[in-house]
Amino acid sequence: MTFAVTSVSKVYGATTALSSVTLDLRPGEIVGLIGTNGAGKSTLIKILSGATAPSSGTLSYEGRPLAFGDPLDAQEAGVQTVHQNIDDGVVFGASVAENLMLDALATGGPRGWFLTRAQVRAAASAVAPGLGLPLDAPVESLPASARQQIVIARALARRARLLILDEPTSTLSEVEAGALAFRVRESAAAGVSVLYVSHRLSEIEALCDRVVVLRDGELVAMFAAPLDRTAIVAAMLGPAGAVPAPREAVAHVGREVLMADGVRAMPGGDAFGFRVRAGEVLGVTGLVGAGKTELLEQLGGARPLVSGKLSLGGAPYEPKDPRDAIAAGVAFAPEERAAQAIVPGWSVRAHVTLPWLRRHIRSGLLARHSESAAARHVIDLFGVRGPGPDAPIEALSGGNQQKVVVGRWLAGSPRLLVLDEPFRGVDVAARADIGRVVRERARETAVIVASSDPQELHDLADRVLVLHEGSPAGELPIADATPDRLAVLMSGAATRSGGRE
Repeated sequence: MTFAVTSVSKVYGATTALSSVTLDLRPGEIVGLIGTNGAGKSTLIKILSGATAPSSGTLSYEGRPLAFGDPLDAQEAGVQTVHQNIDDGVVFGASVAENLMLDALATGGPRGWFLTRAQVRAAASAVAPGLGLPLDAPVESLPASARQQIVIARALARRARLLILDEPTSTLSEVEAGALAFRVRESAAAGVSVLYVSHRLSEIEALCDRVVVLRDGELVAMFAAPLDRTAIVAAMLGPAGAVPAPREAVAHVGREVLMADGVRAMPGGDAFGFRVRAGEVLGVTGLVGAGKTELLEQLGGARPLVSGKLSLGGAPYEPKDPRDAIAAGVAFAPEERAAQAIVPGWSVRAHVTLPWLRRHIRSGLLARHSESAAARHVIDLFGVRGPGPDAPIEALSGGNQQKVVVGRWLAGSPRLLVLDEPFRGVDVAARADIGRVVRERARETAVIVASSDPQELHDLADRVLVLHEGSPAGELPIADATPDRLAVLMSGAATRSGGRE
């Protein structure tokens, strides 16, 4: 009962997105799919899930050819896909229970079209036992991690033959990711073929039986467990690439840029204070719900300050909205790129200059040549791969979109750069590019980076502030911020035992 991809290619005009990819997906096996952004992963997933047709080659199941006209055809053939963009899988305006039961509501279910609210709630509880989510709440009122759990639970509850998970843990805490891994293994043990896409190599290493690597649209390597991480990264980057070298330690720190006293990450949390100086990067971490995003949104003017006082460069800092923050020299790149940082249909040029339009006005008109020069600077600085500054942002891969989202703030020379999960959905090479530029800019400005990945913080930060349930759990210099010590602080174990680092 094997799904087979045989010599599949996909061509868009002059661009070859996939070139003669051949791959078997066997029942009971978890296959990792990795590659840098633009390697062809998304294109392969779209073909397998029925969202697009291959230009050549075939799909088959048990030797029988498959031809998908749309995603419904793929679902009927037993292919269930959880896409990277969380909100593609939920319906805003509907409740959590209704989103868990979308399939039944769309088809009427076994009892016809008239499903009562009680029937929907009962069935939803069966789909996601132990999820602990408010079934009657509007789905849009939940954080991204909870919405992702809904989409994953619905996919796992279906009778899938092939389960495709695209970056399924991108918004999940370590505990939630562990629960997902258990359910994925359960599905594989029941005979389901699993294709698992993740940029987190530790996750791939722990979960997958086999890993296939795409590069420039070609399947260039295949590895069986136990996996050699160094070899995998080398295959991803190619002969000209290399594993990114460890960053250099900060040589010096400059003036105090941000001072926070008596602030709270969220209502109910303990008040605390911290300082950030020019020339250093402060990392902020914690489990989902710990208050990372809430704290950074307060700094960026996207959320009112819960309590306390902020000062910037020695002067009171009281942003009422992001416009105030930008005027004060604070740049904030939010957590959810697609929903919060990108305007669909706008060009790369327009995205780069959006926060700084006044700087590109000549004689009352927006000067396109000035905008284009700013966009080309960001493209060159970050190594953005794409058709050029006038291309729509959607023409870029996720990693290259993220480079634009981060790079546009650096174009304005902010005093404080605040980045919330800047590496989410970003591959090793793009992460290295973003990290390199951020570290270079940190010599001149102060930087705060929130991440749930200890390795990302180790590569970028000088010290790490750990939050637990809205309260500070500890602060560590980066040399002491080992995964084990961070895990203890993030779980709240140190607080419960009466200690705090």
